[in-house]
Amino acid sequence: MKRFLLPVLMALTAMVWGIGAKEVKAQDNSSSTLARITQSGVLKVGVNPLFKPFSFEQDGKRVGVDADIAALLAEKMGVKLQLVVPASFGDLIPMVQSGQIDVVMAGMSITFDRAMAVDFSQPYFETGLSVLANKGRLGKLGAGQVKDYNGLITRLNENGKMANLVIAVTKGKSPEKAVPQFFPDAQVVQYDTNEAAAEAVLAGKADIMVHDEMFLKVWLHDNAKTAQFVVTVFDSPFKPDNYGYAVAKGNLDFVHMLDTFILAELQGNGRVIEYMNNYIPVKAQLSIRSYNLTDDVYGGD
Repeated sequence: MKRFLLPVLMALTAMVWGIGAKEVKAQDNSSSTLARITQSGVLKVGVNPLFKPFSFEQDGKRVGVDADIAALLAEKMGVKLQLVVPASFGDLIPMVQSGQIDVVMAGMSITFDRAMAVDFSQPYFETGLSVLANKGRLGKLGAGQVKDYNGLITRLNENGKMANLVIAVTKGKSPEKAVPQFFPDAQVVQYDTNEAAAEAVLAGKADIMVHDEMFLKVWLHDNAKTAQFVVTVFDSPFKPDNYGYAVAKGNLDFVHMLDTFILAELQGNGRVIEYMNNYIPVKAQLSIRSYNLTDDVYGGD
């Protein structure tokens, strides 16, 4: 009997140790990014190549809301900050997956498809998809007086002009995937940058651009001299959108730390509003609907 039990006990022990080893390995994997940051003393943050006011170049220096937040995070963690600017926005997820960067802070919308590839923090900024419209071109479609998405869709369907609507989108950005759902049968034209898509609407090469309300209203404010009588931004977003920070899969301890950072340091202390003030005039902020620009401070709804 003892001869029989001994091999069984040894096998069970091996199984237990095997399971334990897997658990330890999983635990090590979950903390790998955070451990690497601590050991190296450097936080590598991937930012958007060009997305004012979150990340852009000014006087030869990388600045923006995300750059300021990244600096605050590095300060709180007690490490040095290294901002990494990819060639394109689409490079950011592969870079965080491969460990070239530790976290993506790039005004990145939280989507299901992206969540299959990376882990997201809770939202640090709420916005929504809206429309930049060329007034003259919409007039030719019989929709020149509309002021919101529902009015536009209603008028286009009444006139049988939905298939004639030309929409400018930024290649690889989340609005591109939303357009077919909200503008069925419309024509979609891709542009490499947000600015190029907006310029296409201004130049009359497209009827509308669909993108984050934040970008559209800041762009219109910055280009008011040439654009204010030609294009307009619809007042209300037609689809909610949330920005979050992205890390490689399995780094739940890092995600939890980022969630706490967002709650305690950004939302709790009003840091996002503070950083916005560095790059956007208050006049422009008044028209942007977001929980970061709160009712009591900016009179939002």
